[in-house]
Amino acid sequence: MDSVKNYLKNKSVGFYIAIADAVLAIITAIVFFATYNGAMANNAAGQVPETIGIFLIAGAVIEIAALLLPQYRFIHLGAVVMYCVSLMKEIFLIPNLIADEINNVHYQGGNLATNEFYIIMQFIIVISAIVAVFIGFLKSEDDDEAKWTIKVAPLPIAKVAVGAVLVVASTLSSTLVASNMKKNANKANGETSSEVEPEVVYDPITDDIKAAAEAYEYDFDPSSVIMKEQETWDYSDSDLSKLSFGATREGHNLVYYFEGRYSEGYQGQYNEYFTYLYLWDDGLYAGKSNSTNFKGFWYNSSIERGVDENGNDIKDCLIMVSNTNKYESLIAEDITGFYDKSVYVHMNPGWGDGRSIIVSGYMYYPDVAIFIDTAGDACEYKVGDKFDRSAWTANHVTKNLKYSSVWKPEEVTWTNESGMVDGNSKFTAAGEYTVTAKWNGFEATQKIVVTA
Repeated sequence: MDSVKNYLKNKSVGFYIAIADAVLAIITAIVFFATYNGAMANNAAGQVPETIGIFLIAGAVIEIAALLLPQYRFIHLGAVVMYCVSLMKEIFLIPNLIADEINNVHYQGGNLATNEFYIIMQFIIVISAIVAVFIGFLKSEDDDEAKWTIKVAPLPIAKVAVGAVLVVASTLSSTLVASNMKKNANKANGETSSEVEPEVVYDPITDDIKAAAEAYEYDFDPSSVIMKEQETWDYSDSDLSKLSFGATREGHNLVYYFEGRYSEGYQGQYNEYFTYLYLWDDGLYAGKSNSTNFKGFWYNSSIERGVDENGNDIKDCLIMVSNTNKYESLIAEDITGFYDKSVYVHMNPGWGDGRSIIVSGYMYYPDVAIFIDTAGDACEYKVGDKFDRSAWTANHVTKNLKYSSVWKPEEVTWTNESGMVDGNSKFTAAGEYTVTAKWNGFEATQKIVVTA
């Protein structure tokens, strides 16, 4: 007891703050690992969110080393760094949850309240740890007797012990982080180990589809269109007043086409809402969000930044403006995939405070064909097997040979060859059969082989 009193007698408030930080870090890490799977937003996938808890634990381990050797204040700085890394990771991942809460939608999943707990605890830990740096752990750092109360560990052994703790903590953190990063990267990229031969990637763009695209007459290049931002916009423009809400317009070509779908269930009711945007080659655009129509102008070259070093106009944005309330400015962001732009658009479902719907768009080229994606189904069955094509999708292909699943799958008409299955969707006889998908005037077929 006397040895403990002697050890603590020269310790300052900073020493006890560090103890509290270590305890809070461990508690927060335990809560995090118990809850983060359902609490993090969808954007956390592949971003190694586990590092939030890992660096909290690493900080606590280093903090313990600092408490054992309070005269070496720099050890505590290592813990501060670990806590800060953990906090920065949470700051990086939480904005999508905040945006969903502000817009009263929940596209990103997760739980904002749980993440608020994480970030509040992290701020408390970081701030108090920084305060402890300036206070120090000893009331008097000149008190040699207080500095060396750990008599069992002479200076060389103490240094080795501290170094070992630091190495173990950093090694553990880096190993776990690297392991998780590699695992998530492999999942995201579809990589396989060197011991397994990678699957042959199936190219759905067949020669027939390429021929259909080649034969389709359409020579407009939407990528060449540059629309300059104006100082003011003339909403009395006669062409704007005559602009209709649809994907066809005589004498003009679409540059961008956006579509969005929002579903909501409440007290036994299920409703779907749709939003469309049509950006034309003369800088006009029309939009329809549920029952609200709006129109205005769009530009992809701003006055401020839309010029190169030679003074030529260049594309640096994609923004839509109108004089309709809640649609005055729609700013599109870059995304990857078939859809290369997305924008938040207000939607009034007819009740409540309204919603914000994510609308995705692509540089418009007309559709030239469809194909069937069987989602890995080998299409080989035996008599008596039940036919289930619920995972199949019909994909539309545009003139530039990009493709995506048909946005409204309910518009696709599926037909099984006569006699293929009975009323319970079970195959009745051996043979080769054809399943047909029809959409928007296009047709695609898939062969099925049934054996006895």
